[in-house]
Amino acid sequence: MVNVILKLMAIFSTDVGLTEINYQNVNILGDIINQFLKEYGKKLRKSFVDPSGNLESHVVILVNGRNYLFLDGLNTKLKDGDQIVISPPLIGG
Repeated sequence: MVNVILKLMAIFSTDVGLTEINYQNVNILGDIINQFLKEYGKKLRKSFVDPSGNLESHVVILVNGRNYLFLDGLNTKLKDGDQIVISPPLIGG
């Protein structure tokens, strides 16, 4: 059984009203993102996906601290205990 924790940062946690969601029996990152959007998409869809339904390029998704774009994208395979963080862009100055 694959148990994965999805952590929401900043505006996303405020929009959804949660900072952490536990998902079970989902082995691919894209499946978790799709399930997350089905459950909470109405609350954050405008800031999370573009009008075509694709993830906005400014959304940061990390799998165990690594950007999903440098792994296998939404096809990244997940293991039990993995942590996914979804955040708006991190900007500093």
